[in-house]
Parts: sequence; structure tokens; C-alpha cells
Amino acid sequence: MDMEADFALEELFFSKTDFKGRIEAANKVFLRVSEYAEHEVMQKPHNIIRHADMPRSVFKLFWSFLQNRRPICAYVKNKSKSGRYYWVFAMAFPMQDGYLSIRLKPSTALLPEVQNIYNDLIQKEGAGEDLDTAVQTLLQALKDRGFNSYEEFMSHALLTEMKSRDQLLSSTENVLDINAVQGLLRTLLTSSRSCTVMAREAFRIADQLTERTRVLNSKSHGLADICSQVQMVTTNLTISAAKLGEAGKPLAVVSNNLEKLASEILSNSEDFEKTFAAFDRAASGMFIAIAIARFQVEMMNCLLEESLLTDKSASLEKEQEKILKQNCDLLKQLISTNFAEVQATAQKLIEENKSLIQCVAMLSKVTAGMDVICVVGKIEMARVKELSSSLEALLGDMEGLTEDFKQILRWIDGESKSGLHQSNRLRERLSVISQNLTAVESALGA
Repeated sequence: MDMEADFALEELFFSKTDFKGRIEAANKVFLRVSEYAEHEVMQKPHNIIRHADMPRSVFKLFWSFLQNRRPICAYVKNKSKSGRYYWVFAMAFPMQDGYLSIRLKPSTALLPEVQNIYNDLIQKEGAGEDLDTAVQTLLQALKDRGFNSYEEFMSHALLTEMKSRDQLLSSTENVLDINAVQGLLRTLLTSSRSCTVMAREAFRIADQLTERTRVLNSKSHGLADICSQVQMVTTNLTISAAKLGEAGKPLAVVSNNLEKLASEILSNSEDFEKTFAAFDRAASGMFIAIAIARFQVEMMNCLLEESLLTDKSASLEKEQEKILKQNCDLLKQLISTNFAEVQATAQKLIEENKSLIQCVAMLSKVTAGMDVICVVGKIEMARVKELSSSLEALLGDMEGLTEDFKQILRWIDGESKSGLHQSNRLRERLSVISQNLTAVESALGA
């Protein structure tokens, strides 16, 4: 059978396994899409839904990450009980007593690319290629497409899929009414919805910060280019002044001072590049951590929303409430484990942003000295009758480069300060999420 078991873009589903891969928990969407009853999958190997079109090398890589206590994302083709197929983008996380995997529906052009890679892997594995070699074949295929590691690919895929999903769902999301709901479900839904709203806002802010960082990166390369040009101009100024002999000595002093300042600017620019590299790493790490946290928070919210949809009564039966608490507790544990890293990366970003602003201030201070020296140079040139036009042109070049340098610094300074404001906004959203997670924990413990 080559029919698709469809599920909606807004739906998320999860399953929890022990260390041997036996299913211990799953939500209703998982059961509906896989076409299994709960009793048919509990304590069964997770490969009950494995599709023959999946390369074994992908699962080898998948498990190698988890067994080393590292989360992993992958595109996976699954098979339902009746033989239907369904593609998911899965993210799996190690837990204290097993693994938990959350899935969403892929919606980007990455899926066809991955399908091509998988088809090639299946053929090679079928022809006798061992799994270790097949894993290297997979990594090389990703490298050929611009990804230097699997981690780089899965980070890109996670962010791309989540942004695509946001865009496609932006005008279709319906918020279910919880006014008639009582007890635990109402308490949990109120907190999880607030968490979800804040997680989405945090994700948008993180996306904006990452884009700002990309532009800053481009501008920072401009500083390095100007530094190289400044050094070349100061060298030529020194040579031209020396040709004037005694008359050129005052200009030689000006040129030497410019050269010293140029070296100082270069040194400060190198410090800036190191600081910016640390800022860039912090921004990337923060975005990934927030994307993962959001994925987890939305899964918990989807779990509660599906309970609201399927259990129409105002309150849950005892058995229903027990299962809901168990599943929510699993997701809450997962979120809490990751959320500490989210807050740490957000704080790290703020610290690196402040360091970046300090570096810009230092560069601006040093660059201001160039203006003074250029003015002195003009005064000295006015006294030298033998002045060559090339010397005058060189000093003009220096003025132009200094102004270009200052303009870029002003722009970077403004963007860095704006970024710091955004980072503080991000921290505020994370604080609200933290408060609501505490409320969820209290409700689950009640």
C-alpha cells in the first residue's frame, strides 16, 4: 500500500520509550495516525512503526546520539498498522529512564532533498554497504549540500521547519474555549497556553536577533577591510613624506602617528572580531535552545488541547486524569531540563552583547584620534610648498577611510544597543514561561 496516513500541520505527537526502545507512553494523535490502539503499542518495540523505506544507517546515527545523551532531529518515514506511510520531522531527547520523541509534519523543501539522500542510502545498503560507511555517505551528502556536520544540518532543519509551520498556520489557528472546563485540565491549560504564547514570542525575538547578527557579521567584515586599507595608506604616506627630505619631516611625524593609531585600531578590531565571534555563537546557541524549548512547550499544550477536544465533560475521569498527569509530567521534566540551558544561553547573549558595545566604544575612541591627526596633517601640508599631489590625495584617502570606519561603528553601536534591548525583552518572556512552568509543576503535584 502506497497511501499516506495524513495528519494536520498543527498537530504534534510524542512517544516515550525505555532504553531498549519499548513504548511506555504516547498521545492520542500518535495512536490515531499509527492506527494502533493503546494496548497494541504499550511495551512494544518502537520499530513497530518503522517503514522499510528508511535507511538503517539513519537509525544508527539516531541511536548513537541518544546513547551519548545528546538530542537529535531527523526526518523519518513511518508506517501505520494498515501499511500507510507518514513523514515526520522528529526530535528525540534522552531522559533519566529512556527517550522521548516529539514529531511535527514537515512542510519545507528540505524533505524532498532528504528523500533523495535516503533513496541513495537504501540502494547502497541493499548493495552491501556496511552501516558505518553508510553513515559517512549520509554525512558527505549533507556536506555536499552545504552542511559541515549533522548537528549543523539538524539545527537548520529545526529552525526552518518551525518557521515554515508558523507561516502556514498564521491565519488558521483556532483557540478552543476553556470556560466550561474545570479542575486540573483548566489549571494546566491556562498555564500551558501562557507558556506557548511566551515561547512563540521568544522564538520570534530570537529569530530577529539572529537575523540582526547575520547583518552585523557582514558589517564587521567591512571594518577589517578598512583596517587593511588604512595600513596601506599610512605606509604610502610615510614613503611620500620621506621623498620630500627635510621639508617632509613634519609630515613624516604625522604619518608615523597615523601608523601607530592604525596599528592600535587593527589590534582593537581583532579584539572586536573575537568578541563578535563569541556573540555570534551565543546568538546561535540561544536560538536553537529556544526553538527546542518551544517545541517541547507546544507539545505539552497540544497534549492538553487534545484532552479538551476528546473529553467533552467539564472535568476528567480519574483514569483520564491519571494518564494526563503522567504524560504532562514527562513533558514537564523534559522542558525543565532544557529550560535551564535556555536561560543560561539568554544570559550569555546579554553578556556578550555588552562586551560588543564596549569594544565598539573603544574603537570609536581610538578612531577619534585619526581625525585630530588628519587635521594636523592638513596644516603641515599647507606649509610645504614642495607638496606633491599624491601626498595630498593620500591624506584625503585617509580622511575618507576614517569617516567610513566611523559610520560603520555608529551603525554597529546602534544595532548592538538595539540587540541588547531585544535580549532583555527575551529574558522577560523566559521569566513568564518559568513562572507558568512552576504553576504546571504545582498542579501536577497536587
